[in-house]
Amino acid sequence: MDFFARQEAARRSTGRLLVLYGFAIAAIILAVHALFSLLTSGGAQWFTLSTFPVSCGITLLVVFAGVGVGKASLSAGGRAVAEMCGGRPVEPGSRDPAERRFLNVVEEMAIASGVPMPALFVLEDELGINAFAAGHNTGDFAVAVSRGCLDQLDRDELQGVVAHEFSHILNNDMRRNLNLTGWLYGIMGLALIGRILFEIAGRSGRSRSKDSGQITAALFLFGLGLLLIGWVGQFFARAIQAAISRQREHLADASAVQFTRNPEGIANALKKIAGYPTGSNIANPRASAMAHMFFASALNSLFATHPPLEERIKLLDPHFNPELAQLLADEPSRSRVPAAASGFTGGGPPPLPRAAKVTRQVGSLAPAQINHAAGLLAALPAPLVAATHEPLGASALVYGLLLDAEPAIRAAQFARLQQTGQPACLRELNRLGPKIAALPTGSRLPLASLATAALRRLSPAQYTQFRRDVDALIEADNSVDLFEFALQKNLRRHLDPQFLPAPARATQHYPAAALLQDGAVLLSCLAHLGAKDRTAQAAAFQAGAMQLGTAAAGLRLLPLSECNLAQVDAALDRLAAAAPRVKKVVIEACAHAVAHDGFIHDREAELLRAIGDSLDCPLPPLLQA
Repeated sequence: MDFFARQEAARRSTGRLLVLYGFAIAAIILAVHALFSLLTSGGAQWFTLSTFPVSCGITLLVVFAGVGVGKASLSAGGRAVAEMCGGRPVEPGSRDPAERRFLNVVEEMAIASGVPMPALFVLEDELGINAFAAGHNTGDFAVAVSRGCLDQLDRDELQGVVAHEFSHILNNDMRRNLNLTGWLYGIMGLALIGRILFEIAGRSGRSRSKDSGQITAALFLFGLGLLLIGWVGQFFARAIQAAISRQREHLADASAVQFTRNPEGIANALKKIAGYPTGSNIANPRASAMAHMFFASALNSLFATHPPLEERIKLLDPHFNPELAQLLADEPSRSRVPAAASGFTGGGPPPLPRAAKVTRQVGSLAPAQINHAAGLLAALPAPLVAATHEPLGASALVYGLLLDAEPAIRAAQFARLQQTGQPACLRELNRLGPKIAALPTGSRLPLASLATAALRRLSPAQYTQFRRDVDALIEADNSVDLFEFALQKNLRRHLDPQFLPAPARATQHYPAAALLQDGAVLLSCLAHLGAKDRTAQAAAFQAGAMQLGTAAAGLRLLPLSECNLAQVDAALDRLAAAAPRVKKVVIEACAHAVAHDGFIHDREAELLRAIGDSLDCPLPPLLQA
């Protein structure tokens, strides 16, 4: 089965379908203007050029106002969407075996894909088998599953569903899904205004005033016309919404199989939906607007937002017999420990790839990485994993990761934390300290990434203090090493947007000169952090600069004062708004800079993943292909 060919075909067709939204809006404008012209001309003309700018402007104003209202209601990200659909947060210390299995599967997938731990929700009142991922980006996304999904699926099937949702995350479908919902609200605005005018006309008609008769009739006809246009607009909008969603669902199914190399997992989940009495139905009334976000069709509709179940299953399992679906649905769920967990700790760290292979792994995932993540998670001490589940423990965990090995510096760091008056956090740090110190290098950054979900539950004042403490611990030795740089970037990238919101940026067409300037800052910093002597630093810089093109031939290694952390942050912020092709060049250049000696070492891999994360290009663990 050629999954990769299907992925490419789905991407091409999605762009064509999005254009149809523009045609739908244009058709609505013409319909509203025709209605307006007929009413103002007494039925003599259906199109008057002189009034077209007025009717067009008012229609666009209503549509964009509806879009604004819709997007504002979703602006809080994935958590808000999950709560709108009746979601309940999954408690990290839950004793429910199904919820703990869900937590474990998502933790594995987060480590393997290089994205932070999302907020997890259960749609407690939903017995249908379904799930969705929502959010604007990897900094605010949530994964929600129905109670039926937890109770009816075994671990392999649940992993297939979660891999499907992570595919939406890595393919940037979450932002598209929220935008589609917002545009749907815009078209619904016309129907809402039509209904309001219709009701006003009804109340005016009951007054029986002769003077208001003509006005009442005009309001009645205009309201009825807008109501019909709005309904027709919704009809076509949902048709387009459904078509776009169906294409992306095929892509996500293919990606889930690519990630897990286990087509039976997701195929069996779909088979159980096919044979389960409630299927994948979601009873919450908000499911209509959010239907395109779900794993499977959330409601029965004329326009299905997902391909037919049998079609999806046969693409995954050509030998599927629909009569077996009921048997699978009746089969009790099983919980299995991944095979990789038991054999992970026996060997040494996996070899890392050469620089040329890094960009091929951006936004990708492979079974080896999932196995690696499962083993890494199983090998972590239980107290440290538990600490990632609540804010106090997560804060202490991050502080412990930043403690210096030098006794004098370590004492100064503890003194700083004592000054901030956090006795409970210090006690937790003392308890976890020995286990943190014994962690292997490759486990430190993934553990910190798991803690981000709990750190999002800090209050604004607590986060401000936490951010200051992290900066102070890093600056205690008057230098920033590779791990500290990577950890700080990871925390700021995924926590600052929640507590220190900034306006969204549109994708920029990056000028070549600006690319060279920011590239020089970034590569110079990497060279200084990754090499000890001047000769090695210059070699690392030139290895990266060569990837920026012939125009970079004149670039030279900048002194450390011109590529400090603040300047690197600014460069990465600008590069984060660049087009994907520019980001690819930047990541290739960074990979060659840190691998100037021929290979990417483990600490350099952590730094490279932090840079990719800052550019919205998540890198999974860099394992040998």
